Amino acid sequence: MDAMTDIPSRRQDEIAAALRAGRELGPEYDDALAASLVDRIDHTIDERVRHHVAEQLGEVSRSRRGMSGNTARFVLALVILGLSVPLTAMAATLVGGEAVVFLWAGMIIFYVVVARGLSR
Repeated sequence: MDAMTDIPSRRQDEIAAALRAGRELGPEYDDALAASLVDRIDHTIDERVRHHVAEQLGEVSRSRRGMSGNTARFVLALVILGLSVPLTAMAATLVGGEAVVFLWAGMIIFYVVVARGLSR
């Protein structure tokens, strides 16, 4: 059973017990009883709000993590692809064919390392 579904029945039992105690103690304790009930109700509301906020933040975090990671990987791939054409031309012209192989190997390794880092 979820802890949040158990709260209403537990709080209801506490409030009923406080009301019974108030009847036994008499009217001179009404103010103390009212303050106690307000504190309990405030505490219950705070618990529920924290629980719902945590749920919402978890859902937002999960959805952002998946979307932003994919978007970042896509942008990274576009940047590497955009840089690969001029860098390949420069490497082939200035150094030779062997430099192109090392350049592409370096770009692929760079992409894999960064993409893995983004997925964490």
